Amino acid sequence: MARYLIAFLCLLGSNTLLAAEAPPLQIAELGDLQLQNGGVIRDAKIGYRTSGTLNSERSNAILFPTWFTGTSEQLFTTDAVGAVDTSRFFLIAVDAIANGISSSPSNSVRQPEQEFPLVTIGDMVRSQYELLTEVLNITHLHAVMGISMGGMQTYEWVTAYPQFMDRAVPIVGSPRLGSYDLLLWTAELTALEQAVECNCNVTAARELAGMISQLALYTPEFHARQDPHDQGAALLEAGRAGGMTIAINDRAAQLRAMIAHDVSTAFGGAIEVAAQTVTADMLVTVGTYDHMVTPGPALEFAKLTESEVLAFDNDCGHQAFRCEQERADETIRAFLNVQ
Repeated sequence: MARYLIAFLCLLGSNTLLAAEAPPLQIAELGDLQLQNGGVIRDAKIGYRTSGTLNSERSNAILFPTWFTGTSEQLFTTDAVGAVDTSRFFLIAVDAIANGISSSPSNSVRQPEQEFPLVTIGDMVRSQYELLTEVLNITHLHAVMGISMGGMQTYEWVTAYPQFMDRAVPIVGSPRLGSYDLLLWTAELTALEQAVECNCNVTAARELAGMISQLALYTPEFHARQDPHDQGAALLEAGRAGGMTIAINDRAAQLRAMIAHDVSTAFGGAIEVAAQTVTADMLVTVGTYDHMVTPGPALEFAKLTESEVLAFDNDCGHQAFRCEQERADETIRAFLNVQ
């Protein structure tokens, strides 16, 4: 997905804000991280980058987790964090577990590759909670926000730690996946799992996974407008290349986490009960024609929590907010700046 975001920014050209240079990567050592399923990540570590200044009350922090396969560096270099005014807020961009920077199958010494335990979106959020409270000595956030899988983590934050933040901005994320989403992500995961299981052509499997993602990233109407028939080969190649941006077992681990994601699980499967726990003011951002993370569950959750909705009705699919970057940043910035 990171590759696609970068390509999309180039496509928008002058309508896109200039990307910022990423602050230095920092690594926090968390020790053994207990997981929701009873497992443990041994010698867990989490990567993060900060921008801005933490105020004396330690109350102006905004947490921004990464999207699927993304890194904290890419949050800055694609200007995904552009709506955050770092002259006012202390931005913490954090690498989600299994992205190849934080503890992952590809970099774990004690639990390498397929020995790495099954992790959930909740485990990603738990690692971030420990980073904030035990490493950075932050016990309350002004806001949590994230894009796509980062939006899923945002929904987990507002239900698992409802008193921890004042505001939340899930962008094209979901509190639980719709049926179409499950089909998409399961197809991608199956391609990877079968290649690993039979020790087959792993490169071909990764390329296939990338093409499946590319297929759902935008709408057919977007491609008809931006990618005429004679450019089809380039689009196909972009999909293949996108599957190669992260190690196969890292990608599979994050896919499993998204497939299992459902904030209502801790509330007996009742999404209404999960919504009742939310105390943060939310700006729920969706793409009306998003084929990658369909907007239905997010809109339902927004209604249950009486949250503000920012909807983009263009044909850019999962990248709908990027097609209207100025409007997105202006609305999100105004929402964050309310005290």
